[in-house]
This record gives sequence, structure tokens and C-alpha cells, in this order.
Amino acid sequence: MSLSARAMNFFVGVPGSGKGKSMSKAPVVVLEGTWWSNHEVPLVLPYFHALSISHREIDLCHRTIRSVEDIAYYVARVSKNSGAMLYFACHGEELHLKPAGERDKINHEDLLGALGKAKEGAVSFIHFGCCEMIAPNARRETHQKILDVSGAKWSSGYTKAVDWLQSMFLDLALVTEVFVPQCASTDGRVTQLKRRATDFVASYEQLARELGFSALSKVTGGPALFPERLR
Repeated sequence: MSLSARAMNFFVGVPGSGKGKSMSKAPVVVLEGTWWSNHEVPLVLPYFHALSISHREIDLCHRTIRSVEDIAYYVARVSKNSGAMLYFACHGEELHLKPAGERDKINHEDLLGALGKAKEGAVSFIHFGCCEMIAPNARRETHQKILDVSGAKWSSGYTKAVDWLQSMFLDLALVTEVFVPQCASTDGRVTQLKRRATDFVASYEQLARELGFSALSKVTGGPALFPERLR
């Protein structure tokens, strides 16, 4: 079975979809822009594909995005209660997503509208593997808006322009060390998520701070920022 066909089982209208927590693998939806080309240039797919083969813990789906309409369409396709991770891979600049360059720049409000198409429980994690998608002086507010419209319990991304390879490494670590074990948890307790997030930031503190990594997660006592301060 091809990667695309195998990974679509948590999308609407596909046999076996909508199983949510009963699924054996953590569903990851990679929405990748075209970068510097008008054609599909899947730069992050080989890394995630290798991760899905080596760890065998994620159910991977990769789709190319060029517009806010593409994002809204694929977000809406994720089945109810799938608890999927949405991973965005494209250029970003000052909270604007640029999946196909300057001509198709997506402002933050339009992006929030697209994320709002998510069904109940469909998305649990959202990560932007892009430059400058989190406002450094308004981290909590930026993340909270994403959580509010999507129903997710985790939002993360970068406050700075980031090195591609370094951020790719940190992104893969986030998937394997925070999202996968949380998805596999039988009760999904937010206390466990807080511990995993704290351990993750501590393990990769130097790199995370260099890249301006930022996350907000729903935990006991209210949403918590990771790290608490950028500096």
C-alpha cells in the first residue's frame, strides 16, 4: 500500500476512519508548501517518511498546500476525535504563512479561520515548522487563538527566522518525544503532557532558545507556556 493510501485512514470518508483513540499509531498530517517552486517540492516528507519507518509509531499523511483554501479543506477532512497533529512546513514571516511565496501570503486571521474548520477532537497538536509564526511579545495570545479556534490542546512554533535543518531536527524530536507518547497515553492526562513538555524543553534548551521555540499547552491549572520565558 502506498504512503498516501495507508495514511488516509484517519480522514473522512475512508474505511476505518473516525476511530480516534483506538488507533494504534499517532496520526500526523504534514501540510507542506511548495517553497521556492510552483511545483510540489516535498522537502520535509523524506524526514517524516524515514521517521514513520524507523519508529513505526506514526500514521503519516502528507499534502501540498498553496492557499488558505487548501488548508481549510485538509483540516476539515480530518475525522472527528482523531487527535491528529497538524504540522505546517513552509515559509513564514511575521505571523503570515507563505505556502507558495509572496503572492499567496496568508494572514493570521485567515489562517485562524481555516483552522476553525476542524471537527471536534480532530486535532490535538498544531506545530508550525516555519519562521516567525509566533509573536515574540505576545506568545500566549498567539497560541491561545490557535487553540481556541481549532480545539487543540497544544500549539507550538518559532518566534524567529530559523535555520531549516536545525528546526527540522527539533520538530522531529517534538513529534517523537511529546506528541507520540501523549497520543499513546490511555487517559491523555494533561499532567503527563506538562511533564513531557517540560522534559522536552529541558533536553533541547540551547537549540530551542536559539530558534525561539514557543509552545502553549492546556494543562491542569490553565494553559502553560514552554519555555516560560524566551530568555
